[in-house]
Amino acid sequence: MRVTRRSARTAAVATGAVAALLLPAAGAFAADGPDPAPTAAPSDGTAGDQSVFWRNVDLADGSLAKVYQDGPGRFSADIYAGGSLIDTLTSTGGKPAYGQHNGLHVVLQPDGTVRSWVETAPKPKPEPKPDPSTKPRPKPVPKPTPKPVPEQKKNTVRAADARITLPDGNVAQFFKSKSWPRVELTAKNGGHIGSLDLKHPTAAHHGWTYKLVDAGKHQYKLAAIDTPKQGANSWVYDFQGKLVEKYVAQRA
Repeated sequence: MRVTRRSARTAAVATGAVAALLLPAAGAFAADGPDPAPTAAPSDGTAGDQSVFWRNVDLADGSLAKVYQDGPGRFSADIYAGGSLIDTLTSTGGKPAYGQHNGLHVVLQPDGTVRSWVETAPKPKPEPKPDPSTKPRPKPVPKPTPKPVPEQKKNTVRAADARITLPDGNVAQFFKSKSWPRVELTAKNGGHIGSLDLKHPTAAHHGWTYKLVDAGKHQYKLAAIDTPKQGANSWVYDFQGKLVEKYVAQRA
């Protein structure tokens, strides 16, 4: 900013005081005489010593502007902050004058009016609040996959339709079927003797013979024949385990 001293204005005041002291004493008493004619303004159009105080203006930051009229259409303003002169603005030629100091802006208009404002830093924009409707939903926590239960083997062993103890003490189990009858033979100690079916209708064990007999019309029987030393007697059972026939060999 441009800072100037009003030396011309101060000098004019001092000169007027000295002139008053040099006036003759008779002049003090000429109250009845005519008033002296006003001093004409300089012919060059400058205000010169014609600057007069116009008014005070409070500025936007609390500073003070003292406005002077320096002549027709010519104004000036002294800007004071804290009692110190910080700037002087002069409006001439019908154009406004501008000034700036520490964020304070001052404009002196050609008509002597003053406008001021304080430059402020822009306030930070608040962060927008999240819209609950657009808030991403939390991803669902996947449920743990249950471990597969090992498939238990089904008991495919079919229960026997009948079970008997043969004359030799061994055990016979009957499994009915129109197309595939079967007899399982087991020893006294639980050992497996053999299986009788339509493809393997005969088995032997310790001199005894076991036969699967087809009686016709899907009727089947089991014949147990003892050893020749015992006479080769035979016992015949149906698939319900009932003894249906018995043959005693004739001895010579």
